Amino acid sequence: MKLFIKFSLIILLILNVSCKNKDTNKLVIAEEELDVQMVQAYKEGLELLNRGDGLGASKKFSDAELLYPQSIWAPRSSLMSAYSLYSSMYFVDAVYEAERFLKVYPKHEREVYAHYLLAISYYDQIIDEKKDLNEILQSKKFFEIIIKEFPNTDYAIDAEYKLEFIEEIMA
Repeated sequence: MKLFIKFSLIILLILNVSCKNKDTNKLVIAEEELDVQMVQAYKEGLELLNRGDGLGASKKFSDAELLYPQSIWAPRSSLMSAYSLYSSMYFVDAVYEAERFLKVYPKHEREVYAHYLLAISYYDQIIDEKKDLNEILQSKKFFEIIIKEFPNTDYAIDAEYKLEFIEEIMA
């Protein structure tokens, strides 16, 4: 009986070690493939954006972010998705994407751009200031954040100009 137990333990140990090595190789290969797929999706997004297909580009950028969320390209893909939607005048979707970026990647180096996309998306939705003040107030809020938190940027200069216009509308 003791011989059977020893033999069984040796077989289990060999099986455990041999399976462990195979899984490691598969994980490395899969990670490399994800990286390549992420770069490819990002490039396809840029091509679609250059062709004027903002909605398709946004989807590709979102795919790139989802494929490899821990890469440095994930936050860039998220912002490019928001910009693609904005460039195609899907302002509500661009607002959603920019807000998601700020939640998922707080204190990112391109945070000011996300705030700017939010502000300009609301700003471009201003149609009739007498009927609905929401877009005016939201764009004002985000332009003020840019001026307060990022005063030495080009976005702050544009925000000051846009705030003057918003205050004229509100007066």
